Amino acid sequence: MNETNGIPVRLRQVAVIRDGAHEETIALELDGIYYIKGETMYLRFAEENELGRVNNVVKIAPDEVTVLRSGAVEMRQTFRCQQEMPGHYKTMFGRWSLATKTDVIEFRYDERRKQGQLFLSYELMLEHERSGRRTLTLTFKGG
Repeated sequence: MNETNGIPVRLRQVAVIRDGAHEETIALELDGIYYIKGETMYLRFAEENELGRVNNVVKIAPDEVTVLRSGAVEMRQTFRCQQEMPGHYKTMFGRWSLATKTDVIEFRYDERRKQGQLFLSYELMLEHERSGRRTLTLTFKGG
């Protein structure tokens, strides 16, 4: 299976942001495409937010996950267990450096049911300042 014959999926993204006593949950349901190149799996989807359209690619390799966003938001962030990884975030308002220290990466995919789940738990640094703990769960199912 490659990008040209990927599987259309219904995707649910849930991000939980914790900063001290404050907690915020952001959930989105979107349509996307799931495909494999070599040993790497990809989820591709688009979202609309207050800044405009954002195209997302989540690259799931055996030892790391990379999130690429383009459009109204440009972002590149790599997640690798127990390592601090640099990244960036850019909008029309400016560009910021990011870093993540990831505690957990879990990925499961059931080929028979055409469904999967990616879970990330990490600490985020924004411009070298601690910005709280985050979790991201992407659940998807082929139609």
